[in-house]
Parts: sequence; C-alpha cells; structure tokens
Amino acid sequence: MKNNWYQQLRKQLTLRFLLLTLIVSAVLLLFIAMIGSKAGLEASKGTLSNGNFYYYYLQHSWEINTLLFTIGFIALLLFFIVSFFHSMDALLLCLQGKPLRKQPLFFKMFPQFLEAQKKVESLLAKRSVSEEVSAQKKEHKNELLMYLAHDLKTPLTSMIGYINHILDHHLNEEQEASSLAIAHSKANRLNELIDEFSEVLRYDDKVSQLDVTHIDLTMMLKQQLVGFYPLLEGKGLKLKEEIPQDMLIDGDYDKLQRVFDNLMRNAINYAKPDTTIYITVTKQEQGIQLLYRNKAEDMKEEAVAHLFDKFYRAQSARSSSSGGAGLGLAIAREIMQLHHGDIHAELDGDEISFYLHLPYTLGASI
Repeated sequence: MKNNWYQQLRKQLTLRFLLLTLIVSAVLLLFIAMIGSKAGLEASKGTLSNGNFYYYYLQHSWEINTLLFTIGFIALLLFFIVSFFHSMDALLLCLQGKPLRKQPLFFKMFPQFLEAQKKVESLLAKRSVSEEVSAQKKEHKNELLMYLAHDLKTPLTSMIGYINHILDHHLNEEQEASSLAIAHSKANRLNELIDEFSEVLRYDDKVSQLDVTHIDLTMMLKQQLVGFYPLLEGKGLKLKEEIPQDMLIDGDYDKLQRVFDNLMRNAINYAKPDTTIYITVTKQEQGIQLLYRNKAEDMKEEAVAHLFDKFYRAQSARSSSSGGAGLGLAIAREIMQLHHGDIHAELDGDEISFYLHLPYTLGASI
C-alpha cells in the first residue's frame, strides 16, 4: 500500500509537471509570437530605431526567446519544488499535532496529500487514545500496588502478633494449635499476595506464543473441576456442569487450562454463598461454546464493562481478601484471542455469565 501510494503520487506529479510545462510553453510561444508580430509590423512601417526594444528583439530574437523559455521553466520548477516542500512541512505540522492555518495548494491538486493528512490525523487520534488508556492502566496499577501493599501488611502484622503470643505466653496445647492455625492461614494469604505482586511485575511475559497440541477438552475440564470441590465446599457452593464427551480441539493446553482456572476461581471468589455455579459446554458448527454462570455479589453493569481491563478490580474485590491483581481475566482474553476465539461477560440482575467461544482448529475463527 505504501509503494502504491508513492507510485501514484510520483505519477501524478510527473503528469501535472508535463501538463504545466505544455501550458507554460504555449503561453511563451503566444507571447513570442505577439512580440515578433509587433516587431515585424513596426519594421514594415520603418519606425524602428537603435534604441527601440523591437529593433533589439529582431537583432537578438533567438537569445531573447531562449531566455524567456529558461526563465519560464525555472519558475515552473521552483513553483513545484517550493509547493512540494510546503506540503511536506504541512504534513510535519500535522505530525506535531499543530493546526494548519491554510491548506497548501498541492493538497488541492493531489488527493494523495489529503490522504496522507487524514492518515496522520488518524494516527495522532489513535496515539492520543493509546496514551489515555496507558495512563489509565498506570493509574490502575498504582492503585493496585497501594492496595496490595496495605494487604501485605495486614497478614504479616497478624502473623507476628500470633507468633509473639505463642512465644511470650505459656499456652496449652489447644491454644497453641489454634494460634498456629491462624498464623498458618495468614502466612498462606501472605504467600498469595506475594504471588500477586509477582504477577503484576511479570505481566508482559504471561502471554506469548502458543504451544499447540491436540486437546481432549472434555477430560481437561473434568480433571480440573475435581480440584475445586474443596474450595466450593468451603463457601457452601454447588457445581452443576454439562460437558459433552469427545470434544477435541487444537490449542495450547497450559494456557487454556489457565483460562478455565481463572474463570472458575473468579466464580468461586465472587459467587454468593450457598448458590450454584453452572458450567455448560456446547458443540457448535465452527467451534465450542463454554458458559460459566453464577450469582455474583455486589456486581454492577459498569463494572462488567471493565472486567477484562488490565489491573482492574471490582469494588467488591478491593474490600475483600479474595481480590487478585486484576490480571486474570485480562490474560484470559489475550489467550482466547491468540486461539482466534472470544470471551465476554453479561450481567442479568445479580447473575453474571461468561461466554467463551473456541474454534476447533487455529486456522478457523468464530
């Protein structure tokens, strides 16, 4: 496309230059003809003298005609060069984001310059949006780090307190076991928070190229769900799954497992206690659709629109110990896009649904 644009511009410049050359030549020839005719008329009347221009013209017509053509072509060439560089300066002003006080002549003569101006303005608009998004991501990241720093101090302070309590007091076996269990729980939470810090720092390395293999999606999902039953029981949640047999796809096993793991943990962390999480998988003509559905606590429509943003955490996540680094769903979306798939969320009352679409092969798209 770039070469085509340049070739078209070069062709247009050449054609316009040749056309203007012919016009200038015609004007000069007409002017020379008028001078020659006038000089001949004056000579026939015998009114010419040594100091007369027409007399001088008749004596040096070849030199004067050559000079006129030289001046005309030099002026035409200068006009093209100055106009071209004036147009390039205008494009540079556009690149700097400065408004044009007056549109150059070449912008009207050659549509390629207008096209370039529109592309530059489009790039600047995209850059502005990108900078705004980058600033928002930085703000979310800084806010997240502030929350994590605060959250790190809480379990650490609690651990130190219970350990000092054990060391400074003569506790019976039951009291000591209880204090150690609480300290152990706080240590696990501290470990999770440290992992979240690592996840923030290593985000750019999370999603890269795919290691594609043939995957039995049915077996992957069923094996993965078995490991979540202790977490489900801890919150009084039930799981209802509908997973057909013999669902085979091409994809990166580890990355897809991470997607399903993030969605399941997200459902458990934010589901209302004593409710049911539904997982429904259906075969379609071009691929497979997965649906994760549960009743969510304190979820609002405006929050759903940002669930897949990097470093975004819903308000409920900020006020609870279940909130992660705000990267799980962002990573899930990027992994799905690498697989030519799609993921989105919908909220219906207090029920949130995550829809995933995966093609059977990476050569296809849904």
